[in-house]
Amino acid sequence: MVAELRTRAPGETVDSVAFRDMCRKFAAAEVAPRWEEADRDSHFPIEFYHAAARAGLIGMTAPTALGGAGLGVHETVIFMEEGSKINPNLPVSVLIQEIAGGLLAEFGGDGLQDIVRRNIAGECLLALAVTEPEAGNDIQNVRCSARRDGDDWIIDGQKAFISLAGYADVLVVLAQTDPSKGRHGMSFFAVDRKSAGITTRQLATYANRPVPTYGVDFKDVRVPAERQLSGGFREIMAGFNRERLLVAGRWLGHMQHAMEWAKDYAQTRHQFGKPIGSNQSIAFMLAQGHVDVEATRSLTYAAARRWDSGVPIKDIVLEVSSAKLFATQAVYRVTQNALHIGGGWGLTEELPAMRMALDALVAPVTVGSYEIQLRVIARQLGLPCD
Repeated sequence: MVAELRTRAPGETVDSVAFRDMCRKFAAAEVAPRWEEADRDSHFPIEFYHAAARAGLIGMTAPTALGGAGLGVHETVIFMEEGSKINPNLPVSVLIQEIAGGLLAEFGGDGLQDIVRRNIAGECLLALAVTEPEAGNDIQNVRCSARRDGDDWIIDGQKAFISLAGYADVLVVLAQTDPSKGRHGMSFFAVDRKSAGITTRQLATYANRPVPTYGVDFKDVRVPAERQLSGGFREIMAGFNRERLLVAGRWLGHMQHAMEWAKDYAQTRHQFGKPIGSNQSIAFMLAQGHVDVEATRSLTYAAARRWDSGVPIKDIVLEVSSAKLFATQAVYRVTQNALHIGGGWGLTEELPAMRMALDALVAPVTVGSYEIQLRVIARQLGLPCD
């Protein structure tokens, strides 16, 4: 589907308007009928991944030589926005493939490129195993270790909050290879999830349930040396910055969904002989929501355009963190106001308000918390904040 939208040579661009329309139709056909059951049962519908692969939405920024679409971050943000207008969770599975697959494509040797091809073809689901029970956002203190043993590496340790880990075919695992080098002594490894010594445990969560979260234990897991990626800490942070930008697109879509529902409900729900939206307090909530949506859109797409222009990543960190911070703050405001507008009914399953508010609760803590984004922004402004 994506290839049909190209307006120039492969790898250059697509018609953004047509691409957005395609993403909207894909979301209606593939997200809408699946997310509610997946949310209720806390399971990932693997057929969604297969459908995304058939549509050309897996590996959107991957090189065409590997079967990818060769697109930019701008198009990936469009997909995240349009998919999240229906549900903000299932599109995250595509985001994970984008980040994990991007690491394999850019820093994996020849032997790992086949994993990328199979991932793009819908034959190999990936999960990104970075965060840990203690380290959390503190990536520099990762304790999961990899020690060399002949032609192999032996991985030991724990990971936590790993989305899709129980479904993935391959885990892209961050491990400490040389503690004496601190943050520069870490590497990623492509590890078969069914390798001996790996166990997964699904975590019960209130949000993000269609893309289940897992704890993962590694005990003497043997990984061939050619499964080590060449990227180090700088490349890790580059991947995180791209993920933060895509996450901003996710929350942009979700807050639009919440705003549309809240406006409609405020106009049709009557109290004291008039629509509740005619009350100034409700109208002001909706007015603030409009500003939140438009400001998030401006920040997110401006950063995406700068990213695709080829500017060094270090020069757009300020824009990326600003977009991510504002989007996560805004989606919390918008969904909490939608819940308030729903009143007593908003607390029931009769209305979608509570579900929307619960899903937004993960916004402040994923891919760098509020506080981390503020610290990054302050440092980019030349302000000491250690």
